[in-house]
Amino acid sequence: MQVNGTDFVLYEVNDFEKAVDFYQNTLGLPLTWKEESFDWAEFDAQQTTIGVYNPQKAEGRAAVPGGMVFLAVNNVHDTLMELKEKGVTILFGPIDSPVCEMGGILDPFGNRVGIHHRKDGSVG
Repeated sequence: MQVNGTDFVLYEVNDFEKAVDFYQNTLGLPLTWKEESFDWAEFDAQQTTIGVYNPQKAEGRAAVPGGMVFLAVNNVHDTLMELKEKGVTILFGPIDSPVCEMGGILDPFGNRVGIHHRKDGSVG
């Protein structure tokens, strides 16, 4: 498995608009993407992206309890298969979206780690 960087950190929130206001207006981070149909927003934090989402609107999507870091890789499917062969618990994925592919795993202590690839090839 080759990690190219950290693509984003994701936080679960129970008040989506309050979270967007905090990261955009209080912290001053540029809002780079917002999808209200499932309460997901992303903010540019320079070398990485901070994402927030409301799991109550995650119907049909993988819930991500708590927070997690998403590591950038070249191929999500291959990476998940490699990790599965090593005995790593796969939580979800691969999931394909218009802009990325992602999956989730557990470390030995139950912490969630995301595996991610942006279709435009960028990292961070």
